Amino acid sequence: MSVIENGKIGLVAAREWGRLGVDALADLVGTSLPYKPGAVLRPRVLARLINEHATTDLHAPLYLAAATPRDIPSISSNCQTLVVDIEHPGDSGLPDSVFVKLPMQSILTRWFLSVISSWRLETHFFARVADSVPLRTPITYAAHARGTRFFLVQENLRDDPSVTLFTNPEMMVGPSVELARRCLDAFARLHAAHYDMSRVEQQRLLPLDYHPFLSPRLGSISKTLNRVALAPCMKKLPGVIPAEIERAYLDTIDNWEGLLDYWFSGPLSLLHGDSHLGNFFVSGEQMGMLDWQAAHWGRGIRDVQYFLIMSLPRDLLALHERELVDYYVERRAVHGTAIDPEQTWQDYRGLSYHAMMTMVVSIGLGALNEEQDAVMAEILGRSVAASQRLDYPGWLADFLAAR
Repeated sequence: MSVIENGKIGLVAAREWGRLGVDALADLVGTSLPYKPGAVLRPRVLARLINEHATTDLHAPLYLAAATPRDIPSISSNCQTLVVDIEHPGDSGLPDSVFVKLPMQSILTRWFLSVISSWRLETHFFARVADSVPLRTPITYAAHARGTRFFLVQENLRDDPSVTLFTNPEMMVGPSVELARRCLDAFARLHAAHYDMSRVEQQRLLPLDYHPFLSPRLGSISKTLNRVALAPCMKKLPGVIPAEIERAYLDTIDNWEGLLDYWFSGPLSLLHGDSHLGNFFVSGEQMGMLDWQAAHWGRGIRDVQYFLIMSLPRDLLALHERELVDYYVERRAVHGTAIDPEQTWQDYRGLSYHAMMTMVVSIGLGALNEEQDAVMAEILGRSVAASQRLDYPGWLADFLAAR
């Protein structure tokens, strides 16, 4: 890693620690954005946050007589989530319960998610982008990000009888092939909606500053996180990553800029970016998606490989992998943006690194909560198995030779 890259990373890391300090000082004078449930659940505080940062037209200023959290454990890996029953006399237009999303209280997690801009990105998505997406996403009543903190107030999907939610631990079992097909059709509709927008149009909808790989700030960070996370990940889970996959992983980082040009060239679509089963929900006959913390512009097959590799048990996926990728290609044509089957398969192989790198960084840097350890270890195993099955090292060697 160059001196310039080291300097960039150091500046970003220091800046986010400084933002944490500024938020803490603002707590003392009452000007910070509250993030602890006890503070946010005060009726006057929650009402103020919604009134000041509403993303929908309230029929009237909101007044809350009570805000009572339900006894539902938070299952998010990087946020605090609350289901809150609210009493609001008058005609504000809000339902009787809402879903509230807040930062983790862990200072390390808040620093890490602030460095990679996940919460700022998700706030922007639900405030500015969600209405253009052809899938159901949670209705957002209020959203705001400031400093290292954010909050979202959304519809409580649990109260909708047409909705079935999945939890991250359910990925241990995985979806049926039929349910996987439904998810692939949802991807095809999503990826067709904004396909081949001009850069100006893309920038207007979801600015490049939020892109996890191409933004001036995050580009160097993503490369560095991949590099520094590998050794601690292998130490925590010895024997999971074999030598040939480790070499391919390091070769990828050594050729990072050239691979970025490949991964993000050509006509691009709006991607979910963290497209595993836990971020889907059944909505009647359709599939919806939540947790848009990694949305970005890229090749649609990137969402597909991430979903299939992370969500399906390795033996089941091995039996149906090419068939499912071909089904996605078929549905893209149905939704009006046909893509080439063989090129898409090769892109699937080349982008399979992304599932593995996500788990290596999550496990190696340990910035998520410990409740997810068993799930993350299983998914890392699936991603390594996919790299072997798809011969990612061979694909990488051919790619580098062709350049």
